[in-house]
Amino acid sequence: MAQPLVCIGSYTPATGGRGSGITVCAQDPATGVLTPLGEPTATPSPSFLAAHPDGRTLYAVNELEPQGTLSAFAIADDGSLTPLGSVPSGGSAPCHVAVDPTGAYALTANYGDGRVSVHPLAPNGAAGPHTTVVELHGDGPDRDRQAGPHAHQVAFDGDTVLVCDLGSDRVWRYRLRPDGTLVAEAPVPTPPGFGPRHLVHTAPDRAWVVGELVPAVRALPNGPATGLATAGPTRNHPSAIVASPDGRHLYVANRGPDTVTVLALDGGTPRVVAEIDTGVTWPRDATLIGDHLYIAGERSDTVTALRRDPATGLLAPPAEALTTGTPTCIAAVPRTY
Repeated sequence: MAQPLVCIGSYTPATGGRGSGITVCAQDPATGVLTPLGEPTATPSPSFLAAHPDGRTLYAVNELEPQGTLSAFAIADDGSLTPLGSVPSGGSAPCHVAVDPTGAYALTANYGDGRVSVHPLAPNGAAGPHTTVVELHGDGPDRDRQAGPHAHQVAFDGDTVLVCDLGSDRVWRYRLRPDGTLVAEAPVPTPPGFGPRHLVHTAPDRAWVVGELVPAVRALPNGPATGLATAGPTRNHPSAIVASPDGRHLYVANRGPDTVTVLALDGGTPRVVAEIDTGVTWPRDATLIGDHLYIAGERSDTVTALRRDPATGLLAPPAEALTTGTPTCIAAVPRTY
């Protein structure tokens, strides 16, 4: 199978960023260096990206207010992107998109107003107008950040949809029906003020969630918490959480300390084994591709690559992989054809 494409989303001038849209890169698996395949594809502030399971379509949420959009792009054999159209995301400032495992629907998390929308996908990959929108509810003790719901991520566990809601301190659960409707199930609460941002699975029904307001990782539903970096003059606002392919380690990017924490999963509670400099400022996203963990430095206009030792899970010092304006997301697109 060919090497995956690596796609970088960025904030553009539409929201005060310095990026140009979506940059598609080829990866050097030995060094981790990313080489752009042509000029960036223009689209306003694509803050998060997701690929269709067949690797032929890329989806981006355009993080705009008061109405965000979901954009789709056909991926050519040479990595170039052809726009397939944009549709309203169903809410304000969408910050996450995920495609269901069957490839029938794309779901968006709208941070601004706490809405989650379901978009049917056409045979050519284009995203249709949302057919289902659910509105989250609730708040939390941090009045600056939790005055209302803020959907931050949509993730799949089979046909179960998990929604991290920073505003209400809940992980909402829904069943995605074949007709695209969402059926509510009992939500999973997190401690008051935790601010769940993202979660990741290491096995079916085994998920780990990172808090943005309380820098810690905990198992769902009610596992003990493991604290992350808190030392230094700046507060830690964790962003991405990534699992190793073998499920033995987690990696969490820390905005503020600008580090990545390596955690071992050799017991019921994650155990911190290392904290490593990312080589970027404000690490907004992290993605493991092959032997490298890539970090998007939103405020340094850089993407770095940290080689991972599969045996120990530890990371080598960062090396610059790409220079690009205001990177916010790194997505691998499998080349399945």
